[in-house]
Amino acid sequence: MQWSTSVSMMFREHAVAQRLKAARDAGFDGVEIQMLAEAPADVWVQARETAGIAVALLNVDMGGFLGGGAGLSGVPGREEAFRTAALAALDTATRLGCRHVHVGPSRVPEGGDRQACLDTLVANLHWLAPRAQASGIRLLLEPLNRTETPTALLGHLDDAVALLEGPLADLAALQFDVYHVAMNGEDPVAALQRMRPHVAHVQFSDLPGRKPPGTGTLDFVRFFQALKRSGYDGWCGAEYLAPTGAAATLGWWPELRAAAA
Repeated sequence: MQWSTSVSMMFREHAVAQRLKAARDAGFDGVEIQMLAEAPADVWVQARETAGIAVALLNVDMGGFLGGGAGLSGVPGREEAFRTAALAALDTATRLGCRHVHVGPSRVPEGGDRQACLDTLVANLHWLAPRAQASGIRLLLEPLNRTETPTALLGHLDDAVALLEGPLADLAALQFDVYHVAMNGEDPVAALQRMRPHVAHVQFSDLPGRKPPGTGTLDFVRFFQALKRSGYDGWCGAEYLAPTGAAATLGWWPELRAAAA
């Protein structure tokens, strides 16, 4: 396994241009970029070259989702906006040598029809997938949790897997976030065992409140031991809030690295 960190949620005590180097200096193998719009593509590219670190994952622009908006990926009427954002993400991913792109979350708009939103998501990915595959990029779907995002189009693992085993078979894979799984009341280990064939990327934080591992309620040693036994050899992405500085929050790492070794 390789270890990555979100430079959109962590290392925010540094300017964008310095975050990737700070992540490398902290010992991470790679970084994840959830908010490309924080800086021009050239800044991200230069930061990666300076740091000499891999980019494990980036997101298509979320279209105001974080501010409570509907997002882009599965919103009828926003197809052109999604295509523009998705092509920009693929172009930046190619420049960064990144091979995983999360298509971004969306909500069912107030008064909207969930099936129409799902149909839009499927159509968007059928349009995008050949372009991603031509660039050697794998598209990912990430279910959120129904507690914090009750109107999320994909609010449970089963929502995503129904698509991955149906109309999106061979077009995308699962981004498994331990936090969202646990917030939905599921045991992350049992959920991993159930969903393992679809899992292409793992993210983690403790709960409640997206905390560093070991400061909340989850047993991460048990989870990473199960992840190792499953044969997973991809990226494990730390994605938690670190308002006092990320480097000071990494006390969890030696134990979890040993569990995953």
